[in-house]
Parts: sequence; C-alpha cells; structure tokens
Amino acid sequence: MLKPIDLIFERDIRASLATVWACLTDPKLIAQWFFAVDFKPLVGHRFRISGEAVPGWRGWTEVEVLEIVAPTHMAWSFDCADKAPAGRVVFSLQQHVGFVRLVLTHNGQVPATTLRLLGAGWEEYTGNLRTLAETL
Repeated sequence: MLKPIDLIFERDIRASLATVWACLTDPKLIAQWFFAVDFKPLVGHRFRISGEAVPGWRGWTEVEVLEIVAPTHMAWSFDCADKAPAGRVVFSLQQHVGFVRLVLTHNGQVPATTLRLLGAGWEEYTGNLRTLAETL
C-alpha cells in the first residue's frame, strides 16, 4: 500500500547563495553531502543514485532534472521505489541577511518503509549540506 509523501525540510545556512547553489549543482560537492552521482544542472539530464539495498529501498533511485532556475530553484523527478510513481523533489533557496534558507520538499507516493527512509535521509542530507556550505 502506498503512502503519500509530503516532506518539507527547512535549513538556514550561513553561506552565500552562490556557495549553497554550488553545493546543489557541482558533482564534486554533491558527493560530499549526498551521493557520488553523474549530475549535470541541465533540464532533462538523468542520473542514478546507487547504494546498498535495504528494506524500503531497492538500492538505486532514478532521477531526472525537471527544472532549473539558477541560483534559486531546482526540481527533480525521484523514482526510488518499485511499484510507485516517481516523486518530485524541489530545492528552493531564498537569500536573507547573513544566511540562505533552503526549503526542500518531496512529494509523491511510496510504501510506508520507503517513506520512513526518505524522512530520515533528507533530514541527514540537508544537515550535511548545511555543514558543507558553512565550511567552504
């Protein structure tokens, strides 16, 4: 049975907008907070996230870049579970005085075990991204 994904993560990052955007779009930096992937910031570009399969995750996720509005917005199609439609992940950046606010949303439908993994995963990965951006 599929469960709705309605995840929202907000992080205030004490770094420049350019630095946070680079963390989201430079493959070498992406590998430091997320996974080593063949990412290109081009609409239509597809890449695969691979790892060890665990209950709730088959060991790979197919991703496609759907939207890019540099340096503030990026959307991905995120196909992470068998027998479930691809979800949508959106990264939005807002410049504030002294920090950038990252808002990550993930919407779609997945099995309950996958939903738990996604929540824990995005919590960890957005924290990793903040730490990386603040140390560059």
